[in-house]
Amino acid sequence: MNHPFHPEFCHERQGAVDNMDYRKEISSWRANSINEVIYYIKKLSMDKNLIDRAWIVFYWVSQNIKYDVISYLSGFIRHQTAEDIFRHKRGVCDAYATIFKALCDGVQLECEKISGFAKGYDYIPKQSTFTTANHAWNVIRLNSHWYFIDSTWGAGHLDKYRRYKKQLDPHYFLTEPKHMIYSHLPENPRWQLLSTTISMPQFTMLPGVSSTFFNLKLIILSPCNTNMVPFDTNRSLVEVLIRTLSDVYLSCSVDHDNTSGLAQYDVDRKLWYCLFRPRSSGYQTLDIYARKGRPTGFSEGAIVLGLNMPKIIQFQKFPYTYDAFTSYKCQIFEPLTGKLKRDTKVTIHCRIPGADYVCLSYDGTLSSNKYNLADDIFKEEITVPKREITIYAKFPKDQESNHVEGLFKYTVERQFYLF
Repeated sequence: MNHPFHPEFCHERQGAVDNMDYRKEISSWRANSINEVIYYIKKLSMDKNLIDRAWIVFYWVSQNIKYDVISYLSGFIRHQTAEDIFRHKRGVCDAYATIFKALCDGVQLECEKISGFAKGYDYIPKQSTFTTANHAWNVIRLNSHWYFIDSTWGAGHLDKYRRYKKQLDPHYFLTEPKHMIYSHLPENPRWQLLSTTISMPQFTMLPGVSSTFFNLKLIILSPCNTNMVPFDTNRSLVEVLIRTLSDVYLSCSVDHDNTSGLAQYDVDRKLWYCLFRPRSSGYQTLDIYARKGRPTGFSEGAIVLGLNMPKIIQFQKFPYTYDAFTSYKCQIFEPLTGKLKRDTKVTIHCRIPGADYVCLSYDGTLSSNKYNLADDIFKEEITVPKREITIYAKFPKDQESNHVEGLFKYTVERQFYLF
């Protein structure tokens, strides 16, 4: 069991993280000094393994130190001693790493503070280097192996409105080096904890990923090992292929614009196609979100990629998709353009897994025609109506009713006439 992340270690780590008694007890502490916190930690971790003791330190820091957003955004950051940090209960990453080390020292856990480069709040995929160190975190030594701790990222994060969101993230407690290297590059290569270290250019080329990426076991199949993606001028879109577990659902957007992204699942290849069409040229940020279990609802940011978008004549949005489209893991083959031309002939070609039949709505009126599917495939030529066409499907769960689910919709280009 010489491997640092052997099964027994992982089991003990998860046991500590899931121990609600620890959390309840730590929340009841009313310490007046760092020494009192150390006393409480020693008492709670008595006769426990070192992993539990390290988790108790991590959890206390995550719950008791508040991130100093004002200092971070202003750039006015001063070094604080552990006593200053305890007294003010506020600081940026250096404060988190400093008090974490002080507590570890007090409870006989070997710990070091690491400085380096991190793909944090201000990270932009197109940047090719970091000029100065911008983050601090820790390593601790357990049973002859060093492990990463980032209590800053483990405590919460800034949202897109620059507001701090307190959110415990155990991913940054004893993080595997092969995961940590995507977002953290130590100034001293020794602290990469990798068998083969990587350079700054290699670090900046890695895709920007969050803890959600690893927690949900996402795998980027294409493009590989890059944070910048190409634009397919022939198809007028960007395509990113991602493999996931069967109960994971993806969505995507360009700079949080939901009309510019389409995530759809290929049941044959068992992977997700994340498609993007930016509205404008120049540099763009592509966001991919993931959620587990439920096909709809809140998703966590998982991947951030960059795109140098060429000039295009006209923006083409994707068809509008309803929740059922994702729930049933449907896939549109053509047309992938959301606006169609009135009175033209168009072939709608898609996959609708498990559907009994398909019916179409023209300008808000549901047609009585029912189309059967061959191997879940629907392919039919239609004449584009005046305003919109919506694709519906009947599924076995609605066998006792005539209910059909709306899947996706095309709108029709407005026509202007000169008089």
